[in-house]
Amino acid sequence: MTATDADTDARRPGRPRSPECDEAILEAAVELFAEGGLDGLTVEGVAARAGVGKATIYRRYPCKVDLVVAAPRSVAIDGSPRPDTGTTRGDLRALVEWLILMLTTTALGRAMPMMVADRARVSELADAHREIVREKRACHREVVLRGVARGDLRDDVDPEAVIDAYVGPIFYRFLISDAPLDDAFAEALVDAVLRAFSP
Repeated sequence: MTATDADTDARRPGRPRSPECDEAILEAAVELFAEGGLDGLTVEGVAARAGVGKATIYRRYPCKVDLVVAAPRSVAIDGSPRPDTGTTRGDLRALVEWLILMLTTTALGRAMPMMVADRARVSELADAHREIVREKRACHREVVLRGVARGDLRDDVDPEAVIDAYVGPIFYRFLISDAPLDDAFAEALVDAVLRAFSP
């Protein structure tokens, strides 16, 4: 069954909307946004790549800004990691590795520079970006607070400062310096955070 067929079934009375069609639309939107930003994304292009009709998209998203807002939010929030490896070092390393992997291997990562640029002029996109960041940081905060409870991190640490200490360097390398985001960097970054915030 194609995405179009699935969506046709979804429109029949009593049938729920097709999750496969929803996913195809959002994935196509993220990919096209990554390639050309908001100006380069069109409903026609998303429809063609997702294998659906334009009307299918417009029923879900009245304009392309709604689509651009929904796409990265869905992809980012659905993939939020919540590691519990048994050690604070392991948890931090898992978060660092996931963030690097997301930025360097996924459509959402490829879309990140466009999102950073376009959010300055599109308030809806800025709001969506802030929501994504809030969701992600909530997962990271769990790890930091667990590290405090284990005694691996000082009990007076500001969790937000700990998160910034490892997220900031990753984004700086990804968006600014283009320095390697490899295993050696990830290991050194976690070591530095633990040295800075351990008792």
